[in-house]
Amino acid sequence: RLRRWALGELRPGSLSASGLMTDNGSGSGLAAVAFDIDGVFKYGREWSPDGYSALQRLAAANIPHVFVTNGGGGLTEKSYASGFAAKVTGAASNASDPAPLMSDENMILSYSPWKRALGAELANRRVLLVGDPYDKVTQVAESYGLRRAVHYQDYARRHSTLNPFRQAKEDGGSHTAVDNKTTGAMGSAQRSQQPPAADADDTDPFAAVLVMCDPFEWFEALQCIVDILCSPTPAISEYDPSVPPVPVHFSNPDVLWKAQHPYPRFGQGAFKIALKALYHTRLRSLRVPEETHDEMVASSFRQWGKPTEATFRFLEERLRAFASAPAAGGARAERFYMVGDNPASDIEGVRRANIFHKAKGNDTAWKGVLVKTGVYKDGDETNGATTVVAGVAEAVDWILACEREHAK
Repeated sequence: RLRRWALGELRPGSLSASGLMTDNGSGSGLAAVAFDIDGVFKYGREWSPDGYSALQRLAAANIPHVFVTNGGGGLTEKSYASGFAAKVTGAASNASDPAPLMSDENMILSYSPWKRALGAELANRRVLLVGDPYDKVTQVAESYGLRRAVHYQDYARRHSTLNPFRQAKEDGGSHTAVDNKTTGAMGSAQRSQQPPAADADDTDPFAAVLVMCDPFEWFEALQCIVDILCSPTPAISEYDPSVPPVPVHFSNPDVLWKAQHPYPRFGQGAFKIALKALYHTRLRSLRVPEETHDEMVASSFRQWGKPTEATFRFLEERLRAFASAPAAGGARAERFYMVGDNPASDIEGVRRANIFHKAKGNDTAWKGVLVKTGVYKDGDETNGATTVVAGVAEAVDWILACEREHAK
């Protein structure tokens, strides 16, 4: 019978409650698996018929797993996991019981580490929230305890001149002066080029920008962020050299991702590239010394998601929590497997993690399992993947074979 190893079964404050998986027979630590989602369980809008049974085979072998994605779509972990479970189950040719664990407990989205890493620090600070859909990302921010998060579209609406194209889009006209609805002579107040009237919060500086997921309105989001990088009170001052640029947290470094289109599409990493270029350009227009630009960007831009160290340390903690085994003396998981489709994120994360653990002199090691159902195609650079397999079913078969060999 399959063992339950959901974190929800733990006693409060304990990682050693009964019911967690025990040593799988190796006697030298435990194995655990991290799965990417896009390109592994789904290909655009098509879902693998093999995912459900592959997870069942892992559970039958008492090998815990988590899902880690550079996506999230602005959903909560619970909502994402619910939809994911329904899709994986629905795609299965024979979804028999017992069902593998697919819940918020083993679902890690690109921004999941922020709740613990940033939630307390920014709980009562003003932050700009970037990403869409609006209602979804604001719900996530609220669930993370970010009480004063301001969505970029709300900020643009409150400051109607921030985006000269918004009103034109809503009116169905042009943003040019000859076609907009402004009439009459320009008074001295209009000629003064003063910033728009501030609202009640505008004297309170922004403490951070959180790029949770891809914004629908790139122009508006980019303009908001560049303004805040130049001044934490952008409705009051154009540029404030007396304070460092506010931190901008990016949840996902992927420049390309596998969507429904036959070729990869731009992701949040592309948005970051555009932002960096525009920030440099804006600093030049403000006559900020060129030699300071790179340092300003480096001190402000903070990356999360695979393959960053921050996300892989968070991922390892979650895997160890699942793999904690009182019957084996609390031995922590030492053999981690990453199943992914992207050499630049999934396998690069494995490579960096192994460098980290080797430098620390500990026994934790990662193996990268690259599948051919996503970004990676035959002939591409594998970035040192341990093995390349056809899909998720073959990936699990290979992991189980490795564990049988290890147990000998």
